[in-house]
Amino acid sequence: GYQRPVELATVRLRNMVEVLGRWSTYVANPTKLAQRGGTFLFDADGAALYEYRHRGVLTYSSTMSRPLTFLAPHIGHKALNPLQLGDAAVARQASQSSAEALVSPVP
Repeated sequence: GYQRPVELATVRLRNMVEVLGRWSTYVANPTKLAQRGGTFLFDADGAALYEYRHRGVLTYSSTMSRPLTFLAPHIGHKALNPLQLGDAAVARQASQSSAEALVSPVP
């Protein structure tokens, strides 16, 4: 969905507050923070579950229209709309999933 500039700025500010508020959780060793444009997801043992690197500064996902979709295998549909803003596309997808569950045969 399209977001007006103020809405987009609000989402980015919320993301920044989340990261800065939990900086020591996200960055255990600041001397190892060299990648500027990218996203990394690690498991408890430190193995990479997801990795995206970009040469730019403001791009952190291969799908910037929905930058957290890489989390869907780990947290489900919440990755599509983590701030739970009004989003018709997510609502349609959720209702389709519910409808499919109703007509699926029980094993």
